[in-house]
Amino acid sequence: MVGYWNRPDATAESLVDGWLDTGDLVSADDAGYFWFHGRKKQIIVHDGSNICPQEVEESLLACPAVACACVVGVHDLVHGEIVRAYVVFKPQISAERPNAAERPTLPELIAFSRARVGYKAPDEIIVLDEMPTNAVGKVDRAALKQLAEATANRHLG
Repeated sequence: MVGYWNRPDATAESLVDGWLDTGDLVSADDAGYFWFHGRKKQIIVHDGSNICPQEVEESLLACPAVACACVVGVHDLVHGEIVRAYVVFKPQISAERPNAAERPTLPELIAFSRARVGYKAPDEIIVLDEMPTNAVGKVDRAALKQLAEATANRHLG
């Protein structure tokens, strides 16, 4: 990598001893497989613990009623950050969809997640009609982070 266009500061942050530091958190298992755990910039620091958003998202997606989930940290004066989840539910059970999953209440969904990831479970869940996506169709985590910060700032003021 030569560097970021007109951003020598960003280049200096990303190149460490000649290597590109992507910020990816990865581990290798005994069989030599690599496992992606998220990005350093996305880690939520709650009461001094590091929480990987992807782990919490997987716990929410294990619920048959959840179609999509994204987790971000929201600034909190007491805890550092709290865990906020944004979810989109699948269509509910109806005569046309007898095999659809029944939608849990938000406290039930938090308990469902807590049973899988313990203290890392979301403190808050916001239900969206659809998840925002970026130009390549991935969940737009940056847009949700901005939404979370705007909402948090309203509560502080």
